[in-house]
Amino acid sequence: MHFLENSIVQEQLVETVFVYHYIGLWTDYELAYLEPSEALAIADNQKLGWVLDPDSLRGAIHSHHKIFDYKGPNQTVIEACRKADWIDATKGMKGMLRKGLSKVAIADIETAFPNFGFHDTLMRLAKDYGGSTLAGGIKVRRKRLSRISFVQ
Repeated sequence: MHFLENSIVQEQLVETVFVYHYIGLWTDYELAYLEPSEALAIADNQKLGWVLDPDSLRGAIHSHHKIFDYKGPNQTVIEACRKADWIDATKGMKGMLRKGLSKVAIADIETAFPNFGFHDTLMRLAKDYGGSTLAGGIKVRRKRLSRISFVQ
């Protein structure tokens, strides 16, 4: 929410993105979890009447591990989610990416929202679903590359 200047208007969308962004790991037992996570978030948004913008929801889930800045529709909220997830993915205070947040701010967030071993769980799932952490990572990258069209 820091990257959105604590905009109350975006709060429910951001909460929903972070509830659903990895959920495909558990619902589909698959390392290539982006599409299943997006589909479930979009379906629940419609079914439960949350009235969240489906393009923002889909975009933030899909782009949360994008390496470079996201440019495009719904850029502000998608970029905020991407930055926040990179801070978390690099283990916050212990990591190197802070995206402009101070170590004190990150420590406060980690105290308020402890991860209870979530990063270790992700590594275990990479091994369980892919045979090893390395093989799991390669499997995800191969699946993503197979969807990219190199011919325009």
